[in-house]
Amino acid sequence: MADRMTRMAVVNTDRCKPKKCRQECKKICPVILCGNIKPNLGRFDRTPDWKEILTYFRGSELQNYFTRFVEDDLKSVLKIQHVDEYRETDDIVETLLRRADERGVFSELCDELELNQILDRNVKDLSGGELQRFSIGETAMKEADIYMFDEPPSYLDVRQRLKATQVIRSLLKSNNYVIVVEHDVSVLDYLSDFICCLYGTPGAYGVVTFPFSVREGINVFLAGFGPAENLRFRDESLIFRVTETPEEEVAS
Repeated sequence: MADRMTRMAVVNTDRCKPKKCRQECKKICPVILCGNIKPNLGRFDRTPDWKEILTYFRGSELQNYFTRFVEDDLKSVLKIQHVDEYRETDDIVETLLRRADERGVFSELCDELELNQILDRNVKDLSGGELQRFSIGETAMKEADIYMFDEPPSYLDVRQRLKATQVIRSLLKSNNYVIVVEHDVSVLDYLSDFICCLYGTPGAYGVVTFPFSVREGINVFLAGFGPAENLRFRDESLIFRVTETPEEEVAS
């Protein structure tokens, strides 16, 4: 993507506004960071090679990230946003999960994500919530250096969301990356170490902020103002007011 159009999230080993649009800025970040496509650096006539890309990001965390990606041949896995795509297969749930289980955690994750009762069912017959839990489990069972989850809590109730975030959080080690794209502030608060906010205009541009601490990142999102860019990306702040309910008088 063009540098002036999209800024990718900076990934450090130490540390959007949702609208009904194509959300290309949100979609493209995990795809680039997974290495599925290369950033074109604003050059639309030809795709630059990795040497040019590393030179372009010289001195930044992205240089370190892409260098490790190229030299160490990092393996990445992505939990897709639209889990309905799984319905295109005719396979049984257990077959796919056992095929994906490279970490030997099949039984553990089936218990955590409550998948045991659907193991004998066809994937295309699963409900939205069942598909979501299946896709999270399939991704988490794989051995990878980079784990990407695009909106993992969709279709899940509160209890299932907590279980899913615990599974995702458990994947984080000192030598890997876990990146989550999410709108739910409560999930972000529980799950994240650092937060990058995405904002932009549908069909025009998208920007990813530099990393914030969890508290600061959530406050930036709610305020609708990026302090680093000195730019307001939402006309109004999101404010939550808690009203006190008068205590009912108890008849003596």
